[in-house]
Amino acid sequence: MLHTTHGSAILYDNMVLNAVCGLQLSNKKDTIPSTVLNRNKVLNKKQNLFRAIGDKFSKITGFFMECDTNYITPQLYQFTGQVEANYWHDYYRLTSNVTNNRMTIESSHPVILGGYICWGVFGYGHYINVNDINSLGVEKRGTSQRNSFTLNTAKLVAEIYTFRSGESAQITSFADCDLKNKNNSFSGLKSKCFGVNAEYIFNHKKYSWPAAFGMNAVQRKSKGSWKLGISYSHQSISFDKSALPLHLKNVDPTLLFRNIEYEDYAISFGYGYNWVFKKNFLLAISLLPSIGYRVSDIEIFDKSNSVLKNMSTDLITRMSFFWNDTRCFTGFLFEIHTYSYREKKFALTNSYGSLKFVIGLNFIKKK
Repeated sequence: MLHTTHGSAILYDNMVLNAVCGLQLSNKKDTIPSTVLNRNKVLNKKQNLFRAIGDKFSKITGFFMECDTNYITPQLYQFTGQVEANYWHDYYRLTSNVTNNRMTIESSHPVILGGYICWGVFGYGHYINVNDINSLGVEKRGTSQRNSFTLNTAKLVAEIYTFRSGESAQITSFADCDLKNKNNSFSGLKSKCFGVNAEYIFNHKKYSWPAAFGMNAVQRKSKGSWKLGISYSHQSISFDKSALPLHLKNVDPTLLFRNIEYEDYAISFGYGYNWVFKKNFLLAISLLPSIGYRVSDIEIFDKSNSVLKNMSTDLITRMSFFWNDTRCFTGFLFEIHTYSYREKKFALTNSYGSLKFVIGLNFIKKK
């Protein structure tokens, strides 16, 4: 009996101990899943937020990239990389309205290397003069640098750019002077420019500006469209008389200036046409004349600064020839910008153009 009672007591104690331990383990099990659950809730909220932002961004890009796939194959990849070899040319014509003399200055025909990297509809491009790579920036030849931030969609295209010319050029003509067999090098002309422009494509469902000039779409059938644009640019041009060649030191003073700065606010209306003459081949042309309001500040050698506010007219011409199979592309692109300045005694017309050879690759296909 005593042995039985003692055994029952031991059995009872074990049952109580097991019950207490079981309760503690049960509490621990209840505590751990609760912490994990809270963490999962936070992660789910973050994932839902990112998913909502992504969906909103997709809807916005989808709205701007809307097109008729019978005419246009939209961009199928997330990223684009391209390299370019550019031939750039700067041209300046100075005219005296007093003596009717003219002087023309042209850049030294540099070759520029650069390229673009694009993510979706956004892109960044940078170019530098090949000659500047070896000269370590000591001497700038021709057009030296350009930076460009772009937006290429079916409906809207835009660009923010900076441009800086080099310091080496040639005086190609001056009044009736004979410049043959003479050293006509001139390093005293410098210019820099900052600009913003945007264009709206009316027939964006069937005509693709990105296919012609942005390389992130493919035109399948020939089509054209009217375009409406707005732009702003600020340009500064300086002229150092002391850098003129010796045989031109006594140049007509009414042709000279120290510095010209002007700001343009313009609206443009033009037309572009894409001709698909063979599968994956495209020949495109775009003309965009503009009219705007210009504020000019000029400092001429024989008088103080003068500020003029007048109307301005400019023209942007683009042409391209491309082969594009959606994965790889290559071709040529020509572009020229023309600006003009008019004052009572003095006039300046300057233009800069480029001929580019482009080769590129699209990668990481969209899901």
